[in-house]
Amino acid sequence: MKQDKKEKRNNILYSVLGFVLGIAMCGIGIYGMILNRIESQEYKNTTDKREVIAVVESCREIDNSDDKDKNKKNSRSVKYRTKLAFEVDGKSYEGEETYNQKVYVGDKVKVEVYRTSKGIYKLRPYNNLVNFVFYCVAIPLGFIIAIASVYSIRLIVKKE
Repeated sequence: MKQDKKEKRNNILYSVLGFVLGIAMCGIGIYGMILNRIESQEYKNTTDKREVIAVVESCREIDNSDDKDKNKKNSRSVKYRTKLAFEVDGKSYEGEETYNQKVYVGDKVKVEVYRTSKGIYKLRPYNNLVNFVFYCVAIPLGFIIAIASVYSIRLIVKKE
C-alpha cells in the first residue's frame, strides 16, 4: 500500500514536469518566432547600416556533417561559431557569427551591423531556416506534451 502511494505520487510528479516542459516548449517557440520577426523588421526598417571591423574573441568548431556526406570517406562540413567584438562610434558591442572557413582568435573580420530602435548596434540577423522550423515544431509538440500530461494526471487521480 505504501509503495502504491509513492508510485502514484511519482507518476503525478512526472506528469506535472511533462506539463511544465510542454508549456515551456510552446513559450520558447512563440518567443523565438516573435523575436525573429522583430529582428527582421528592425533590420529592414533601420536607416543606419554599416560595415565595421570586428575582432574574433573566441571560436569553436561546429560539425555539420549530413547523411549524404557520410558515404564519402573523410568528408565533413565544418563551420566555426565565433564571438566577435566590434566598435561603433566609440562604443563597444559584441555578437556571434558563423563562418565556413577557419578563423582564429584575434583575427579581424568585416561584418555588417545595424542600429536598433533602442540605439544599440547589432550584427546583421540571418534568417536561419533550421531555427524557424524548430520554433514551428516546438509549439504544437509542446502543446501535445502538455495535453498528454494533463490527461495522464486525470487518469492517475481517477484511479483513487
